[in-house]
Amino acid sequence: METIVKAPSNIKIAGEHSVVYGGPSLSAAIELYATATVNDTDTGNLQIELKDLGISASFSEEDLRNLYEDYSSRDTSTPDGIAKYIAKHADIDKRILPYATIASRLLVQQGINAVSKSVKVTIHSDVPVQKGYASSAVCSTSFAVALINASGKRIDDQTAIDIARDGERIIHKAEGAGRIDVGPAYFGGYATFSASNGVQKQDISAEVKVVVIDTGPKPPTAEMVAKVRSLYNSDKESTEKTLKEIDACVISCIDALKRNDQKELGKQMSRNHELLKKLGVSSAGLDRAVDISKASGAYGAKLCGGGGGGMGIALVGDRSGAEKVIAALKKEGFDAYSVSISLKGAKG
Repeated sequence: METIVKAPSNIKIAGEHSVVYGGPSLSAAIELYATATVNDTDTGNLQIELKDLGISASFSEEDLRNLYEDYSSRDTSTPDGIAKYIAKHADIDKRILPYATIASRLLVQQGINAVSKSVKVTIHSDVPVQKGYASSAVCSTSFAVALINASGKRIDDQTAIDIARDGERIIHKAEGAGRIDVGPAYFGGYATFSASNGVQKQDISAEVKVVVIDTGPKPPTAEMVAKVRSLYNSDKESTEKTLKEIDACVISCIDALKRNDQKELGKQMSRNHELLKKLGVSSAGLDRAVDISKASGAYGAKLCGGGGGGMGIALVGDRSGAEKVIAALKKEGFDAYSVSISLKGAKG
């Protein structure tokens, strides 16, 4: 019996960096997918195959239980806890370990025994890597939900999301990883995250058109987070004011989407970019891409993700608007293409 789960990638509409300080963020799932396929085998083990990388590994029930024992006893108060866990299991390919850890938690905590069912899970992704599309979160989410669905068991949304985040915690060596990215991949459509409310699916059905802009290489998100932290420590009052203004942009974006007021949405996205620029996380390429997009008719544009380079997004009204913005960006040397919102997530 075969089980197939597709998880959509996502873009950040508003709230980057402020979310680190407790503010809300807003993300939207887009039609770029990672797919996890579960098939029965007769090997007596759980097999995990990363098709795009050409690597695979096999795990017994004892292997998974040992993994979970080490993972669940890690020190969660410091990044060293995950780093030590990864180092202890250096015999497992670091690209496979996130998925094996998810499987181990599903086994011990939820009674989902992929080994006793003797299954193979194959992961394939169309999501560009290291471009700000949350490629690893999408793969972790598709894998976790595929194993859950194949078992026939039901798990509440927040638990399923947290289990999928285990893959992100390991990949990024951070307990807070995946807070923003797993929600849209799991639910589809629009999702918010805040420290106080966690991940929440938003009741929004607006299908906006977005142009994605590749402005070139980006530094690690952790580097940009550290840059904002330094600014916060040196000028707390001014930085907090900027962060609160970003929070207001998020609320305004949600309201605009619920009213399907795309011009207001674009205005707030552009405002969010200017505020992120004040925090020092934009770049010359991102600023140029934003300016070109708006001059070519986009309702608004902003950096997307950690910043410092990488991906930007521009909100356009329709296909012809997208074509005009894309042509202008390509003329100036940017790679750009349009994407649509995916209202269906891994949960289905």
